[in-house]
Amino acid sequence: MVLGMETQVPLGQSLRKSSSHGSQTNLNIDFHGDENTTEFRIKAVDKTGGSKPISLWHDVTLVHVDPATDRPTPYLNFVCEIPKFSRKKFEIATDEVGNFIKQDEKKGVLREFKKGDIFFNYGCLPRTWEDPTYVHPDAEGCRGDNDPVDVCEIG
Repeated sequence: MVLGMETQVPLGQSLRKSSSHGSQTNLNIDFHGDENTTEFRIKAVDKTGGSKPISLWHDVTLVHVDPATDRPTPYLNFVCEIPKFSRKKFEIATDEVGNFIKQDEKKGVLREFKKGDIFFNYGCLPRTWEDPTYVHPDAEGCRGDNDPVDVCEIG
């Protein structure tokens, strides 16, 4: 891969590997630490009893996999970081091992939306990344933010 070049992956192509998760059916969500603290984390673990944490950024496939057939579907997986009708600004901790979800902070203070609760689910697409060195010609000089691609789910 060359920096500054876009890479395209066909959506019909299977991206699975043995440690991948193509749907939520085999995942449990665990909460660690005290809520409303900078130590609070939301972690995904395998339902089959494995204690290895699942990275919602790297171990979940971009393309949804039907758990009944184990085949890719035409849908994409979405990691919800901020559920609708809430205001705490959660995000995948891209700089931490395991990439758990944590509440964003600025200068040690937990962040929230100031205008109130949001009316959509906000999150990201797994296995994606916005390259901060690449300027797309249609983006008027904007660069990536070094995080997974953001999504607003309004359905």
